Formats: sequence, C-alpha cells, structure tokens
Amino acid sequence: MSEEEIRQAQGFESDDARRAAGLRFVREVVETRGHPSDEAVNGAREAGFSDEEIMEMVAHVALTTFSNYTNDLAATELDIPEVEQVHG
Repeated sequence: MSEEEIRQAQGFESDDARRAAGLRFVREVVETRGHPSDEAVNGAREAGFSDEEIMEMVAHVALTTFSNYTNDLAATELDIPEVEQVHG
C-alpha cells in the first residue's frame, strides 16, 4: 500500500470499492463495540467478502483491542515510531 492508501485506511476510507466496504464494516464493528448491524454485515457480503473474511475482520479488531488494553495496563514502552492519531 502507498503512503496515501495507508493514510486513507487510517481514516476508514479507500478509493478501492471493496476495501472501502471492508473499512466501513470494520469501523462499525469498532464504533458499536462488536455489534455491527445486519446492514453492515450484508454490505460487506455484497462487496464480495466471505463470512470467513468477515469473521477475520472481527477477530482482528478483537485482537487489536485486547493488545491495546493489555499494553495500556502494563504501561508497555513502545519500541516503534509514534504515529499521529487520525480521526476519520
């Protein structure tokens, strides 16, 4: 992915229709704390995502959330470059 594509994805956007649909779905998973609407799930399916891929997206959100919570609790010192927070 190009730097521009990464920047867009951080704001849950993409010029690629399928990727944009996946990002919209993931955003709803995050914003509803794991309770996406039927419309969101169907939108991902209509964009060509299989049920397995949809579950993989949900699992990735869950793993990232778990990792963030445990790192916050443990006050883990990051050894990666800090990235400016993006609000999409």
